[in-house]
Amino acid sequence: MLENSKIILDNESCTKCKACVNECRNYYFESEKLSLAKEMDEFCIECGKCVAICPVNAITLKIHKDQVLSEVPTKENLPSFETLGNLFQVRRSRRQFKDKPVPKELIEKILNVAGRYSATAKNQENVYFTVVQDREILKKLSEESTIQVKNLVKTFEDPHGRKTLETAFSPDFIKRLETLIPGFKLMLKLAKQGIEIWRRDAEIIIIHSPKDASLPVENCTLAACQIMLAAETLGLGTCSLGYINAFLNDFKTVAKIVKVPRKHIAGYTLAIGYPKAHYYRIPARKPLKVQWL
Repeated sequence: MLENSKIILDNESCTKCKACVNECRNYYFESEKLSLAKEMDEFCIECGKCVAICPVNAITLKIHKDQVLSEVPTKENLPSFETLGNLFQVRRSRRQFKDKPVPKELIEKILNVAGRYSATAKNQENVYFTVVQDREILKKLSEESTIQVKNLVKTFEDPHGRKTLETAFSPDFIKRLETLIPGFKLMLKLAKQGIEIWRRDAEIIIIHSPKDASLPVENCTLAACQIMLAAETLGLGTCSLGYINAFLNDFKTVAKIVKVPRKHIAGYTLAIGYPKAHYYRIPARKPLKVQWL
C-alpha cells in the first residue's frame, strides 16, 4: 500500500493501465510502479476522478474510505437526448402552488442527488441548503421583506434619505434602484391587499455558500438548475425568487429569520411546491443566438 494524507493506493492491484496518470498529473510511474507526486497533498482537490477511472478499484480517497461506491449506470439507464430535451422544454417557472405541503423525504431525495452532486469550483463541495417549510417562519419572512422594502421606498423618495443612500451606495446601485422603485411600489400595494408576492406562497429552498468560497454564487446556481429539473420529474414545480435572494443578502433581519449564517452568501433561492396550473403547450423561444469561430 502507498498513501499520503488524501489517497490510499493498492499497488498490488494496479494493472499499470495508466488511466489515472492520463487523468491526473498527481500520478506517475517510477520503476514500473505507480507513484504519488509529492505535491499531491497540496494540489489534490479530492475530486475522485482517479477513483472513478481506475478499472480495478486500486485507489481510495481517505475522506470516503468507509463508503461503498456506486457503479456508473449503463447507457441504457441514462435518459436519451430527446427525453432530456423534453424535460428542458417543459420545465416552467411556476407562479401558482397548491396549498399542499411537500413531504420532507421528497425534498431530501432531490437535494441528495441533484444538490449534493452538482459541480463546485475546485471541488470544494461547499454548497449548503436551508429548506423552509414551517408556515409561521415563511409568513415572518414575507412580512419582514415587505417591511424592509417599504422602508427602502420611503427612504429613496425622501430627499434627505436619498442623499444618505447615495453616500452609502455606488451610482450604479442608485441607478438600478431607480428602476426598481416603481415595481416595489406596485408589489407593496398587492401585499396590502393580502396577496403573497415574495415567495408565491410556496415553501422555499435557500442555497448558500461561504462568502470566501471559490465562485459561491455560480456554485449555488449550478445546484439550483439541477434541483429545478429534478423537481419536475417528481411532479413538483419551482420558481426562482430573485427578490427574496437579494433580501437575504441585503437585509440582516430577513436572513436572521431563516438562520442563514452571517458569513454565507445566498446564491440562489427557489420556491418549491405542487403546481396548481397545467400547461398544454411549450411556449416559443427566440432563435438560437450563437457565434461559430
